[in-house]
Amino acid sequence: MTERFEFTDGIKKTLYILMVVGLVGLLGSFILYPENQHSRFWTNLLINSYFFTGIGIFGIFFVAANTLGYSGWISVVKRVVMSLSGFVVVGAVLTLVIVGASYAHLHNLYDHWMIEDHRKLLDVTKQTFYNPTFWAARMVLYVVLWVVLGNRVVKAFSAKNMNDKAVYKWSKLWAALWILVFAVTESFASWDYVMCIDPHWYSTLFGWYNFASYGCAAFAFSILLVLFLKSRGYLAQVNENHIHDLGKFMFGFSIFWTYLWFSQFMLQWYGNMPEDTNYWVKRFNVPTLKFTIFLALALNFLFPLLVILKRGNKRNYKIIGFASVVIIFGHYLDFFNMVALEPNAVETHHAAKHEASIQKADYTLLAENKGAKEAVAAAEAVATTEAVAATDAAKEEVHATEAHVEHAAEAHGEHATEAHGEHTEGHGEHAAVTSYVGLGIFELMVLAGFVGAFLFMFFNTLSKEPLINESDPYLKESLRHHVEYA
Repeated sequence: MTERFEFTDGIKKTLYILMVVGLVGLLGSFILYPENQHSRFWTNLLINSYFFTGIGIFGIFFVAANTLGYSGWISVVKRVVMSLSGFVVVGAVLTLVIVGASYAHLHNLYDHWMIEDHRKLLDVTKQTFYNPTFWAARMVLYVVLWVVLGNRVVKAFSAKNMNDKAVYKWSKLWAALWILVFAVTESFASWDYVMCIDPHWYSTLFGWYNFASYGCAAFAFSILLVLFLKSRGYLAQVNENHIHDLGKFMFGFSIFWTYLWFSQFMLQWYGNMPEDTNYWVKRFNVPTLKFTIFLALALNFLFPLLVILKRGNKRNYKIIGFASVVIIFGHYLDFFNMVALEPNAVETHHAAKHEASIQKADYTLLAENKGAKEAVAAAEAVATTEAVAATDAAKEEVHATEAHVEHAAEAHGEHATEAHGEHTEGHGEHAAVTSYVGLGIFELMVLAGFVGAFLFMFFNTLSKEPLINESDPYLKESLRHHVEYA
């Protein structure tokens, strides 16, 4: 029962190889894609560091939630789930690198507001919130709390005298504190890491959406790592009932993620407000992102629904293991879709008036396929006073030619801002921003490298304490755990 995991040289060698592959991928994306401040390099760094850090802090959250809920089944796998947090310190260092490089203007991830002239185009509230110093202070606060407080909470959960009433009571208090801190910092971090890449767009459920995404990946990693340890002769007390419960959580969070994805997409499409719909139109104008958006939806919703809904599949180690790999990659794609577009456009600058830039009819979903009258109405809803006057003057031309609103605006001298997305046929005469978005060999190599670093920190953390805490008051209940239904 007091078994410890031995972090062997063979495992370390494999993980070193993965990390080297990742470094080669980072160097390749830096050297071969110098356009736009090496955006492919920095995009890869941001996506992976945020994704795997989120998985780490979610592991502590899940154990804390079960501790407050008097859950007994988790005791035999608690150390595995908690050890996901080992990567958080690496993620914290990479976050500081990204923040420091932002100040030095070494990358363009946050150029929409990091550059003062661009920040002035935002409303007053956003200018205050995205003040570079205030933003950097928040980012540093997040990672300090995650590292320092997270380490303290993990120690409380791993105490060797948990059957002591005082120690057990303190573990409850630490769990409550972590959940409170996690809830606040996770939401704010999702805005400051990802959503602020395009500060003109926002989603009121973005924090929940990120939480669901790396929650799914955390359960998937937990399942894979428990299965790996069992294959090496560890965790003999863990059986298909414990794997079943982890599978149920992974499936439940997959459906939760889908609910949030649909809520965000459907409401923004139905509202048809340019500051909302431009997020989707710009991505649908890039073939790579249009494909990966729906691929992620298939992998993160349809695949779990069809494969692990059935009770027997959640108890089949091969099926649930394969499903976990698919879901991890699917949620990596989810973060790729959120991050990759804006930094990889050749020109990220705005026009003198942002209101005029969003007048372009491509920024509304209706404008692509509806009549000219509807397109004009959509443009009028977001134009400045000058743009409205120009649009009114252009109506007669639009009705006469039934052409695109942008053509009418150009006929009257109105200047449309270049749209984000790839240059496509049919818009050849319009200025367009070239996109260097790509999901190629270097992205996959970087992902493999981060998987190696994540697993290295996981196994290093796991090896420091016994795999099962014999003083856990719920250990006997966990050993007798049996799932009857579902």
